[in-house]
Amino acid sequence: MNTWFQNLILFLSGGFLWEGIKFAYPEVNKWLDGIKASRRILVDNLDPILKAADELYGKLVSLAKEDFSTFINERNSTADDVALNRTYVCYLFAQFWAHLEYVRIKSQYSSIARTKKGKQLIRFIETFESREFRILDRSIQRIIGEGLVESANNNFRVMSLNTFVRSINNTDSPLKNWIAVLERKLCECTDKDKRQRILVYGVIVSTLINHFDPKHKVIRAREIYTNKLSRKSMGKIMGALFSRYLNFINDNNTLYGKLAAAGLT
Repeated sequence: MNTWFQNLILFLSGGFLWEGIKFAYPEVNKWLDGIKASRRILVDNLDPILKAADELYGKLVSLAKEDFSTFINERNSTADDVALNRTYVCYLFAQFWAHLEYVRIKSQYSSIARTKKGKQLIRFIETFESREFRILDRSIQRIIGEGLVESANNNFRVMSLNTFVRSINNTDSPLKNWIAVLERKLCECTDKDKRQRILVYGVIVSTLINHFDPKHKVIRAREIYTNKLSRKSMGKIMGALFSRYLNFINDNNTLYGKLAAAGLT
């Protein structure tokens, strides 16, 4: 009798378990499909973001070494090579914002937020747009980014440098005026605090690269221009940036790790 009762309990519990599995399976399957889609969107977008970040950060390193003379040397401000260099710097910022904006267009963030890396990428994007760290007003950065995203037959791509140059040289181009706002901001680098803001922005770009490509399999390693950062900027990086905005960054592949190792935290 005891054995019969145990078998009955097992049968009933097994039946209920199976019914529970059948009920939950569609939801579980939907959740797994969402995770797969999130990873696919992240993989498709992360590589071009990293490459755009690498180009931008490489140029910022060069500008830091020359103390932004491209934008503050009035004597050469009308020279063709300097004008082209300014345009190229503006393009690198715009291209980077375009790749970030494309993530929003593609997923509205809801998809990539399903994974840990996706959430971290969103945190980086929010940091780039935050009042404390952004170069331009958030709306202008987004407008410039959107302006470089081209679509044809439902396929998206970021505007090439050649197309960008032709576009901003076109007096009827709406992009021309927004890029002029960016160039004016970069020309304000004669002011130390405004120059430091751009350098701190570059540190965030470098941190993005080091975090998502820590072994530098895609992007080559570059040193951070710590000698160009003021004590105030260092405090902002170690305080606001790594303590509040990117508080998941704490490894030795980042500026945080380097400063911590040097006893500067």
